Amino acid sequence: MIARMLVIFIVALALAGCATTDQKVSPVNQVQNQVVDLQQRMEDQEKEIVDLKYEVKELSGKVDTKNTVEVETSAPTPISTRATESKSTENESGNIIKVEATGIQVQKALKNAGVYDGKVDGKIGPRTKSAVVEFQRQHSLKSDGVIGQKTWSVLKTYLEQPPAASSEENKAAE
Repeated sequence: MIARMLVIFIVALALAGCATTDQKVSPVNQVQNQVVDLQQRMEDQEKEIVDLKYEVKELSGKVDTKNTVEVETSAPTPISTRATESKSTENESGNIIKVEATGIQVQKALKNAGVYDGKVDGKIGPRTKSAVVEFQRQHSLKSDGVIGQKTWSVLKTYLEQPPAASSEENKAAE
């Protein structure tokens, strides 16, 4: 008897099939599934957009610093090693060098031009900045104390020249 019932149960189960295979997804469920899928895709794209914004911001900072040198109190380092840093190119004194030049090169050229009488140590302070402004004024450049391409193209010609005579030496020669 138990064997007969077991056989009938197995036959009925085989004829009925699996209950999950005969069920069809209703149109409402299809739309809900599509909405969930679209929401997930939108969230993924929003995350990608945020990542791209950060990447653009980082690359923009690198482009801004590409031709800029930060003047530090330690030994001067050429711009090629600083372009990948995200540090500001402005030091504590507010002086900005926007060309491929070191603080020592700037001070040496200013000294040779006769507008800087301080120590050539690479430290860009108020004395160096005022010398830059004076140099720019003497050469009919924008007197903003910033060494851009125009100022540097004139200033770098003084790098290899002997230092200009001081104003006291000029008075004594007259």
